[in-house]
Amino acid sequence: MEVQSLLDNIQELSDLELGVLLSLIAQGHCLMTTEDDLVDDLANELSLIASERFGLSYVVLEPEDLCSVDRFGEAILEETGTQFSAENDPQPGSFRARLANLDIRAAPKLSQRLSRENGRFDDRMVKNVIIAKGFNFADEYVQVQTIEIINNKRFFSRTTVHIAPKTFLFIPIVTASSKDTHLTPHLNDRLFISHYHHPDHGFANLEELDYSAVSDDSSGRSRQRSSWESTQKSRLISKDVIDKVRAMGEAAAITPEVRRYLQDIITFLRMERGVDGGVTPRATSQFVALAKHLAPLHGVDFVTPSLVMLAARKVYAHRIMIAEPARERSMQYGSDPAAVAELLQDLTPQLVIEEVLNTVQCPI
Repeated sequence: MEVQSLLDNIQELSDLELGVLLSLIAQGHCLMTTEDDLVDDLANELSLIASERFGLSYVVLEPEDLCSVDRFGEAILEETGTQFSAENDPQPGSFRARLANLDIRAAPKLSQRLSRENGRFDDRMVKNVIIAKGFNFADEYVQVQTIEIINNKRFFSRTTVHIAPKTFLFIPIVTASSKDTHLTPHLNDRLFISHYHHPDHGFANLEELDYSAVSDDSSGRSRQRSSWESTQKSRLISKDVIDKVRAMGEAAAITPEVRRYLQDIITFLRMERGVDGGVTPRATSQFVALAKHLAPLHGVDFVTPSLVMLAARKVYAHRIMIAEPARERSMQYGSDPAAVAELLQDLTPQLVIEEVLNTVQCPI
């Protein structure tokens, strides 16, 4: 698919496809939330999007894969690669100490040399897309290793350093019933956007695949499947197209008025009642980046106030932390604790964002 073809047909993308596309364009990562009984379908839909829409390798992690770093590491690595095992395994402590501060450019060659010295050579890479069910319950060290992959594109196993590809996307899935169990703050702040998938929105690729399922005794079905595969190939969005759309987004202009509007939203979010954090410097940079990358997808080369509003909803929904009554700002000025508790009882990040967007004056 060419760039113009993608932009002309952007309305045909589902919300999930658009979320993955934006994450790949901005080189960020996306938090997905859905109802408890739809987690498996959502993971399968995302795996189809990764493989059929973008031609990327992927892995779907079950909750049991997130209980330890070793199990997590084995799950996220490509099956390709060559391993040579010696009779004696190396001591992981001393090996890790020699690798801990390696520059990312030097890590592959040095880690392979050290691996050979210890009797093992493993050149597997991290897969392009990691889809992790229930990642908010993952072991703390698994979450720390995920931050390492996101920041430095490398994963430390017991024997070597595995490099993540340049095109890398991490998609944790959180159930609606467990959304109050948060990811570690540092990892949460590194997630670019978040998206709630409503049950009514369905799963376009899964439904299309089910309709085109092959039956052993039906040649007509086989032809239908072949037609579906051909259609999918014509819809494939290549890395070259993504790179070109990224360049278009980075070149999008922001007028002084829209820039001020952007900054006012950030300021009001920080000062809004009930907010206890989450409006971080990283969030600010990603807020601006998303607003710019949305521009070419909407057929313009500049950022509009409506794009800023959309970006705010996607960037801050998973970041904003609602304060406990005792930490609410107005308590410093003598507010009634019962009244504050009542105010915060049903307050959500989404409500905070909408209140701010309705308060800040939008440039004409």
